[in-house]
This record gives sequence, structure tokens and C-alpha cells, in this order.
Amino acid sequence: LYKGAPLFSTSIRAGFQNLIEDDIEKRISLDKEFEIFSPSTFVFHISGDSMINMGIYEGDLAVVKKTSEINDKDIVIANIDGAYTIKIYRKKADKVWLEAANDEYKNIYPKYKLDIFGKVIGVTRKIK
Repeated sequence: LYKGAPLFSTSIRAGFQNLIEDDIEKRISLDKEFEIFSPSTFVFHISGDSMINMGIYEGDLAVVKKTSEINDKDIVIANIDGAYTIKIYRKKADKVWLEAANDEYKNIYPKYKLDIFGKVIGVTRKIK
């Protein structure tokens, strides 16, 4: 029975090296961490560069939880006027729009309809 990958309590520095101690904090499973087996959890391939300032890049996998609990500044998968996108959900007073995390893109305001599919709860990528 697979119990998940070990998560070490020692962090790995991106600067100077440190010693890895033999102290496993616990075992984790990304399936379990992101509730992949839940019928309300979905995974999407990311294409494009509109979310790069949030560390979301083309080729990444976005883990999305279908929920109606969306707050200002949540990263969402949304259908805006018939097209799906990943963006930052913005709401001030009675105005709602989607915002990119890349200055090359303008805010998107719904002309007809905005449906939120779900909230992005994680992003993962393979290093090739």
C-alpha cells in the first residue's frame, strides 16, 4: 500500500547548501494534499503566459476545486462570455472582473456572462 512520498522537516536552501538530516516529518501524497480523488477536484493544463507573475507558467497543471466560495483576489478558472480562462477574480462593490498576472494583458470585464468554474488550489510542474 503506497503511503505517499516522505516530506522532510529540513528545508532545502536555494542558496548555500545545508545538511539533510534523517528526520522525516511525515509522508505526503499529492493526491491526498490536493484531494485529487474528490469529485469536486479537477486538473487543467495551462497554456499562455497571462499568469506568470503568480508563478503559473505554460505547461503547468492547475489543481482546481469546484466551489461557490470565491473571494476577491482568488485565482479562478472562469468562463467569461463563452471562453474559459485562468485569472485573478476581482470584485469591488458591485463590479466584477478578471485580472491577469502579467502587465501585457488588460483586465477582462464580462459583456454578457461570467461563470466561475472553481478556485485554483495548487499548481504543479514537471522539470524536464
